[in-house]
Amino acid sequence: MKGRGTALALAASLLIGNCAVFDVNIVEAEINDHKVDKKIFKWVQSSSRMGYYFNQEQICYKVVNGEIDLDTLIVPVLKVYDPVQIKDTVDKRRWHMQSLNGFGDLVGRSEFAEIKISSRTVTIGQAHYLDSTWTTIESFKPDTVMKLDEMSDKNLEKIFFTSVLDYAQRHQLELALRTRGDLHQELQDKIAQQQQEYIDSKDNPEKYAADQAAKAAQAEKDKKKNKKKNKDKDKK
Repeated sequence: MKGRGTALALAASLLIGNCAVFDVNIVEAEINDHKVDKKIFKWVQSSSRMGYYFNQEQICYKVVNGEIDLDTLIVPVLKVYDPVQIKDTVDKRRWHMQSLNGFGDLVGRSEFAEIKISSRTVTIGQAHYLDSTWTTIESFKPDTVMKLDEMSDKNLEKIFFTSVLDYAQRHQLELALRTRGDLHQELQDKIAQQQQEYIDSKDNPEKYAADQAAKAAQAEKDKKKNKKKNKDKDKK
């Protein structure tokens, strides 16, 4: 089946041990026409050289010793090259005397991205050059580390991964339920609350700020009330 080669590569190298669900049949695209199934891959942006996508059905959290690490995302990335980027990639390989076997059908690359949410640090540990049948031409390890807050706001990688982070924060519970790991009801409730607070902070910041101020004021009021109550008990 067309597409199975690359789908398997993505599954094996990017997702094993983290995401609970993976079906090679759901990853379908027509790379020859540079058409990607947007039910699976979410488009973020296009530059003069490539289109940037991430797999919104497979993005999940990292699992460490059976526990879900809510501070680390596992993200399958797809970059679809235009003819200029294809030629540039092939020319560079020729210049460095690297193998060109299969590169006559190059259409893009998939990447394995691990994102540390708190530090906004992205690590690309593994990548694959892809042909028009989604089969891996060559696998390699870029070992690229990007600190988003140290990059220019115009940097395309920063724009892309910032969008991925925003998506993940808006879908925290969905991603957690998809991840292999312990997810008890109390944790689910906590994640749902965090997700809603993030959405409110982004979509209605003034109301969110007012609500947070009101909660802080109420907390301070309760603190003073409890302090007074404890003093009264001591007197008795």
